[in-house]
Amino acid sequence: MTKKIVHGVTSSLSILFLRGQVKFLEKHGYEVKVVCNNDFEKTYQDIKPDHIPFEREIHIVKDVSALYRLIKYLKRESPDIISFSTAKAGLLGMIAGFLTRVGTRIYIIRGLRLETAKGIKSRVLHMTERTACMLSTHVIVISESLEQEVIRRKLVTSDKVMRIGKGSSNGIDLETFNPERVPAVEVKSLKEDLGIGPEDFVLGYIGRITKDKGCNELIEAFEALSAVHPNLKLVIVGDFEDSDAIRQENIDKIYGKENIILCGYTLDIQKYYRLMDLFIFPTYREGFGNVSIEAQAMGVPVVAFDVTGARDTLIHGRTGMIVKDKDTAGLTGTINHLIEHPEAVEKMASVSREFVADHFDRAFMQEELLKFYDSLGADPERVHAMKHP
Repeated sequence: MTKKIVHGVTSSLSILFLRGQVKFLEKHGYEVKVVCNNDFEKTYQDIKPDHIPFEREIHIVKDVSALYRLIKYLKRESPDIISFSTAKAGLLGMIAGFLTRVGTRIYIIRGLRLETAKGIKSRVLHMTERTACMLSTHVIVISESLEQEVIRRKLVTSDKVMRIGKGSSNGIDLETFNPERVPAVEVKSLKEDLGIGPEDFVLGYIGRITKDKGCNELIEAFEALSAVHPNLKLVIVGDFEDSDAIRQENIDKIYGKENIILCGYTLDIQKYYRLMDLFIFPTYREGFGNVSIEAQAMGVPVVAFDVTGARDTLIHGRTGMIVKDKDTAGLTGTINHLIEHPEAVEKMASVSREFVADHFDRAFMQEELLKFYDSLGADPERVHAMKHP
């Protein structure tokens, strides 16, 4: 008999976590539904989500309304399995699944907002995460360090939490993120359009331009480095967010400096990785860090802060460098060392794609996920063996 799965995420943008997964599961006999809000009003590939009006931030009235609609939805669809992730959808999904007696309730933790929250917000987030974990039947985390963190914070017990393979949101499509698929003529044209010369050394950043993503440290490190290296460029692919804004003086620098190139948000990011000599990943917290493995798959070494999730995405000294978190001086010094030792950058670049292929290939991750879904309802010893290979 066909099993029905309902996947849920808060934002329609987070459907990107499910790229290829829905079609793969359908091919192997599952019926798959997806629910999310429609804040970006986009459909990705073969996914046509149903609308539940989740709010990312806490909003009691709207949250109760979304919960009511989700309960009605689950009663109508009667799924065998629900798999919800991202904080708001995860909490409401586990509550609705529990109340409607869905037999298998999977909560996927893709990161902990509470790591950088303070005061009462931190306590509220801790309570909501713990509630979601308690109401689930299974908890999946997307990196080893995230697993350690959720256990340390007593959100879930070690016997209930697991990872799929080596972790990551959904693995990486190595055909999509393949440097050979971006023609040299296209890279050359893009460099000319952006004012990047043949002698320039290019640092890159892809993501939301926020405080939590370490963009203050990024801009301050770049300013110090560009004073020493006049041929240095910084390419930023992403948009600003008001809810976690960086300092105004750094916003002014992004707009005001000729050697900082702001490209805005785009889904067509592969060609931008091909511009970069180093990818800078100074996030304060992460569930895993897909952009880091995307960069490495494209042959670009990564410099990252030593934080949950980010540290799992590279091999320090082999495919990139790890720096103490929030340490602007350390970040500056590490990047400077690599600029002055291009042979080290070249050596890292030569092995970074192989590292990603060995650990985070999407085809392998999907097979591991299928094994997990197929094991649901199996005897406890089989499930235990999957969790502790």
